[in-house]
Amino acid sequence: MKRVVVTGLGIVSPIGNNAAEVTQSLKDGKSGIEFVPQYKELGFRSQVAGTLKLNVEELVDRRLMRFMGNGGAYAYLAMKEAIADAGLSEADIS
Repeated sequence: MKRVVVTGLGIVSPIGNNAAEVTQSLKDGKSGIEFVPQYKELGFRSQVAGTLKLNVEELVDRRLMRFMGNGGAYAYLAMKEAIADAGLSEADIS
């Protein structure tokens, strides 16, 4: 078994799409939970959610998107930020 060391931070969340935005939102006491009109139209009992404010099609190459859903794209974006935050290069990643 190989050991893993976390050296960088990457975040995609309802209160921010990178570590700086999330940090500021936390300091400001911002909630990412909001009313979602589509949920009301669909008759959902709960009409609030924490939704992400980003367009993965603009941020992830379409050739990569063919092999992942939105959840994978969010993880990819967070991973990209974590790698950059750690100061690693493409050659350092296996």
